[in-house]
Order: sequence, then structure tokens, then C-alpha cells
Amino acid sequence: MTSYTFRFDDICVNADMNLANKMANWLKEKFSDCEVIFCFSPLVHDMSGENGKNSQRIFPKILNAYSDHRLFYGVQKCGLPENISDVIHAGHGLVHVDHRLLSKDVQEMSILVSCSLVNAKIFVPPFNKWNADTENICEEHGIKLVKFEEGWKCMEYNNFDPSHRLWYLHHREFNFEQFKEWFNGNFNSPT
Repeated sequence: MTSYTFRFDDICVNADMNLANKMANWLKEKFSDCEVIFCFSPLVHDMSGENGKNSQRIFPKILNAYSDHRLFYGVQKCGLPENISDVIHAGHGLVHVDHRLLSKDVQEMSILVSCSLVNAKIFVPPFNKWNADTENICEEHGIKLVKFEEGWKCMEYNNFDPSHRLWYLHHREFNFEQFKEWFNGNFNSPT
């Protein structure tokens, strides 16, 4: 049995991959039998006008306030970042949007294309949101659907519990020292 699984959501061309790779390498040294999953999003908003960690986001934070999910389609950049080779790849949707709001056909296209682009057999739905269509599509195509309800905890909002095995994060929320300190219970979650 694997000791821990650490999932990095929102890996994209806006991400600081030096930091993500450094974190992944550190995890593999600290927990030699852990799994590290990078969840890739190929279509993103141009965040070059933002500062600090906001420049690494997939979409502007304000989009979370709107009711129209189509605003997430306003992407300007396409691509996949360089990453270390010994992490597990997962698709995270062609566009970072709540897949429950998409028709089954559109969900299928998003899941299959995002997984195909990174040679993945794992799909992690954006915002941890999925429905029966998501599940059926993944089952039909032999793709593992990662469900928040399986016991995932977010490193940004939960303290480290050495007995808990499933953790996810948005690495932009940490610098490397904060990331290491989280394992000692010394990280203050974002406000």
C-alpha cells in the first residue's frame, strides 16, 4: 500500500514548474513510496498581468463569483508545461469549469482530450465537481475518476495528519519553505 498520495491541481503553462517539481522531488525523498499526481489543464487565461501567486492561476479569481460558467471559456493560452518524468499524469479538463454544468458530449470531449494530451488514465474534475455523466464517461473509457468524496483533504485548509493518506494542493499557495513547514503543522491557511 502506498503511504501517501499528493495531488497537484491546476498544473498549467501559468504555473511555476520549478516550484512544483522541487516540491514533488522533496515529497519523493521524504516519503519514498508516495505517489505524486500532476493534474494538467491545457487551456488557460492569460494571467501575465497579475502579481505573485495570482499570476499562476488558471483563471482570474473573480470568475468564481459569477453564475455564468461560460466565462471560464475565455482562455487566451494553450499548452503544457515541462514537468519531471516520475510523476503520475492526470487530466484536469480541457477548460477549468464545473463539469456538472456541461452536457455529456462536452464533458466527454473535455475528459478525453485533456487525458489524451498528457497520456493519462486519470481524470480529476475541476473544483472536485462531477456527476453521473462524468462517472459514466470515465468508466466507459477506462479512466479513473478521482472523487473528492474518496477522502481527499486540501493542504491549504487542513493541518497535516500523518494517518491521512490523500492530500491535494494548489502549489502556488505555498513557497517551498512553507510547503515543508506544513508537514510540521506550521502553515497558516490562506484567508
